[in-house]
Amino acid sequence: MPADHPARWEGAAWLEEVEAWLLPALERRGLTPTGPVERDRVRFWSVIARVETDGGRVWVKENAPSQSFEAGLVEVVHHVVPGAVPTPLAVDRDRGWLATADLGLPMWHDDAAPPLEDWVGVLRDFGALQHALTGHEEAALATGLPRFPESPDDVEAWLGRLVAEVRAHPDGDPRRLDDAEAAAVEAGIPRLRNAAEELAASWTAPSLQHNDLHLGNAFRRPDGGAAFIDLGDALWTHPFTAARIPLWIMANRLELDPDGPELRRATDAYLEPWTDRTDRATLRALLPAAHRLSCLHRAESWRRLQADVPVERVDEPFLRSVPTWLVDAAAPDPHAAAVAW
Repeated sequence: MPADHPARWEGAAWLEEVEAWLLPALERRGLTPTGPVERDRVRFWSVIARVETDGGRVWVKENAPSQSFEAGLVEVVHHVVPGAVPTPLAVDRDRGWLATADLGLPMWHDDAAPPLEDWVGVLRDFGALQHALTGHEEAALATGLPRFPESPDDVEAWLGRLVAEVRAHPDGDPRRLDDAEAAAVEAGIPRLRNAAEELAASWTAPSLQHNDLHLGNAFRRPDGGAAFIDLGDALWTHPFTAARIPLWIMANRLELDPDGPELRRATDAYLEPWTDRTDRATLRALLPAAHRLSCLHRAESWRRLQADVPVERVDEPFLRSVPTWLVDAAAPDPHAAAVAW
């Protein structure tokens, strides 16, 4: 039985432990708290706390075990591209604790979808970050960041294991892949294999796949660039798989033609850093395969998070996440069943 991490995070002892670690770390940074350390929110996948200081608000995060690598990963990304993530003020990789400086409001902070210019800028900056990280694989993986299978055989084997795992849930368990869904996934294996073959044959070096890239996880820096948070869902894999979520949200929330000039502009901005290696048409041709495999990445993120906690701790809207993403991945159109943010 997995541990009830949310129960621990909700208790007084956790807050006391964090405070005992955080306050000396802030003092070494020359920061003096002006209020208590307070829990901000607890989800089944993480807990976030905050404290006000004479140098601004500081955020503290602990992820569930399968995503505790985020603390070290933020440290690595900050070292490679300063400003691309919030400044880490204290990091405990063993406990997965991360304290960072406040960045203000995210670029998407209310019901209104941000304008096209913001999406274009975020895609451009995340593509540049991925490009910069390709030479830092060893440091990234040393944090515990999982590497997603690359070869078609390994992708198919990974899929077979996950299908067996979610098929093993008893009838009536919402996490179960039912007979019709399992048949749909089986029918889609050739599509997934073809996509894996196409990406494996490309020249592109693996990099950071954020796996939840949208403007609610992006902040505008004073210099106009973007900084990114919430790397807990991340994987090390083909970089272009990160583009599906922002492009999909744009098409739906901004009501854009999938083949229109606005999405083409955003796509070109994302791909621009990679034109030092091949032409833009070759890059664009890889995106459909990357979009398909990105569905497997979402399934993997939810799989590991659900395995971290007792099932009764998983919020009801997320119980179907793994089978839903598997079916989407295998479908003739991997976007057809997706719901926009």
